[in-house]
Amino acid sequence: MGKQATVVSLEDRAASLRQDRGDNIAIDEITHVVGSLVRGTTHDDDMDSVSTELRELLNYINAAKSELVEMQPKSLSNRDIPDAGEQLDAIVKSTEDAAEAIMDAADAVGQIADELDDEVGGRLAQISTDLFQASSFQDLTGQRITKVTRTLAHLEERLNALADAIGDDYVAPDPEEEIARNEEGVVEDETDLLHGPQLEGEGNSQAEIDAILASFD
Repeated sequence: MGKQATVVSLEDRAASLRQDRGDNIAIDEITHVVGSLVRGTTHDDDMDSVSTELRELLNYINAAKSELVEMQPKSLSNRDIPDAGEQLDAIVKSTEDAAEAIMDAADAVGQIADELDDEVGGRLAQISTDLFQASSFQDLTGQRITKVTRTLAHLEERLNALADAIGDDYVAPDPEEEIARNEEGVVEDETDLLHGPQLEGEGNSQAEIDAILASFD
């Protein structure tokens, strides 16, 4: 009888939590419910068995939470995945620019072909056609990257929900911002200073770089 009462109590508390919070129930709340049930059980054979099972469940929940926290889902959803999305957007923009440059060149070659004799003009016209066809890579690349971006957005949403469920609100520092220096303040590894191509609107413009170089004259 005691075991049945405990199971009913667990189900009642879970139902109450779901009614109050919907499907987004924090792991700490579940742990609290299980822990309170463990502490409230009486000491007969049936209840000792239930208590043991609940303690094992409590230990499992705490271990799972620790492993999930180590994943740093908040850092992934708030920094890493959005950064990856921005890099993919930059790739799409770069391929669009490259495709436009190829088509401009193809158009120029086609105009030159019209002004030349049949043999040379015909060969240049074929080159122009090949260039136009080659520029179609941008459409395929854009479609594939769009699919990846949608997947990343879904992962970002799910990881953010996971972070809320386990109470993770820590966003780790950006590794690129953590540059190791020795006691004299000198950068230990100069490759740490290389952050790759900047996104549009970030970093120094060419005019600013030219001005810096001119200041050394």
